[in-house]
Amino acid sequence: GTGSVRVQQGFFEQTRRCPDCGGAGRLNPQDCRDCGGTGYAEVDQAVRVEVPPGVTSGTRLRLQGEGQDGSGGAPSGDLYVVVEVRPHPLFEREDEDLVTEVPITFAQAALGAQVEVPTLEGVVRMRIPAGSQSGRVFRLKGKGFPSMDGRVRGDQRVRVVVETPSALTQQEQQLYEELAELEARRPPGERLATYLQRLHDYYG
Repeated sequence: GTGSVRVQQGFFEQTRRCPDCGGAGRLNPQDCRDCGGTGYAEVDQAVRVEVPPGVTSGTRLRLQGEGQDGSGGAPSGDLYVVVEVRPHPLFEREDEDLVTEVPITFAQAALGAQVEVPTLEGVVRMRIPAGSQSGRVFRLKGKGFPSMDGRVRGDQRVRVVVETPSALTQQEQQLYEELAELEARRPPGERLATYLQRLHDYYG
């Protein structure tokens, strides 16, 4: 098994490479059809990977001993799995925070309402106060992602977007026209008043 043989010549003893194994230390009378005599064969094997909470795209997970077999009886190497997080139709991620966009109607924005918001644990109801502007962001504490070390958990930020109706019924058309007449009689809101003042200052 050493790959060498001892040869006695008179008073001297010499060590030479074994002519049978060529110094390999083992005999291969017939090459293996799977490995071609190399001692290794490529196989496809499924490995179960435990993905910890809070991983991000690019995270490397190490599976000890699941890599290529070592040569000459050496231990097997490790397998590294690179994580890629697929996009979600409802959520976006910013660090440990979760971002969700929820559409609301004009009436809900003006009068206030209870709306359903999806979270990682299911659907919850959130109160939208009266007078909410499109783009306003609300925060649900502790509804985001956990950090990989498990010490903190992010929040879920809910952005409400006022959806303009693309088609109106005859009754809705009449009500919106009445509302427009009422709005014309009242003083403009803060943003509109500021805009009109800047417009007046610029053009004189």
